[in-house]
Amino acid sequence: MNNYEPSPKGKCPHCKGEVELGTVNKEIKGAGFIKQEIMYICPHCRSVLGFSRGKFMS
Repeated sequence: MNNYEPSPKGKCPHCKGEVELGTVNKEIKGAGFIKQEIMYICPHCRSVLGFSRGKFMS
């Protein structure tokens, strides 16, 4: 039986460094009750990888 466990890895499009989901830096803005924005940053070159918005609480 194969014990292969996929891990969420990717490559930074700027520095081509290997990035794991757990090592990506996050900068969170907002309390999260009304609006929350998350910016994902490469831990190697500090380039912005993407943005995400938190869910609105109802």
